[in-house]
Amino acid sequence: MNLSMYISRSALHSYQQKLDTGAQNVANANTVGYKKRDAVFSENLATEIKNQFEDEKEIGRLTPNGIRTGFGVHLGQTAINMQQGNVQETDNPFDFMIEGRGFFQVSHPSGPDKDGPSEIRYTRDGSFKLTPSFWGDTNYLVNSQGDYLLDDFGDRIEVPTGYDVKISGNGEIYFYNQNNPDDFYTNYTQIGVVDIANPQLLQNVGGNQYVLREDLLGQGVTVNDLVQTMDLSAEGSPKIRQGALETSNVDLAKEMTEMMIAQKGFQLNSRAISYADQMMGIANGIFRG
Repeated sequence: MNLSMYISRSALHSYQQKLDTGAQNVANANTVGYKKRDAVFSENLATEIKNQFEDEKEIGRLTPNGIRTGFGVHLGQTAINMQQGNVQETDNPFDFMIEGRGFFQVSHPSGPDKDGPSEIRYTRDGSFKLTPSFWGDTNYLVNSQGDYLLDDFGDRIEVPTGYDVKISGNGEIYFYNQNNPDDFYTNYTQIGVVDIANPQLLQNVGGNQYVLREDLLGQGVTVNDLVQTMDLSAEGSPKIRQGALETSNVDLAKEMTEMMIAQKGFQLNSRAISYADQMMGIANGIFRG
């Protein structure tokens, strides 16, 4: 009887986490560049097999060697789904979309001073705008949080005052004089797009942005081992699309269906616990009688 309650209790906890994940996906269905998360379940028993490799420590156990007692399921991980979102045309020259894999890099101040120490964050949200520099003779491309868009050298992208911006498919940046379209130049840098070897190590820090925390990467592994600046001019590489944004990859119909299934599973396991509790009460009553 206790076993059935343990199994149902683990299922309740897992279904609740799946519902929370689904709710987060639905809430971000209209968030630019948002990548949904998929709840992945694992059997508790499967994770308890062969987790003790010293046979002498198994002597006297009631279970077979190498096996721990494990019942029910648990949420193994909420994996990021990197499927490409749809195209949303905006005709805004400061809206950029990555067609293919990769992330934009932005510089986020780690203190109150926006020109002080900062950390690198990664995002698929390509919605940017101009903000003037301290001197006013140039502008920077920033997102809605004021984080600076970085080029392929990791520097802030500067736009001289009085110039329009044109981005090629390979991310090269051209500046056109607003008063003389024949006056244009390039600074020979490109919008920085990086490839992350294992996106599942990305940690969401809010604002549709991610970081790679070194304390979660494993011994001897650094951020530089997993992040590589991409050459967008290479064959088969991702491309930058100006005047467009990538929509969320959340399929609302599918997400709602999965949430309904999870809700039914939650209800059934809640009922199973209730029935098991009633049966235990009856058994205790008989025993006492």
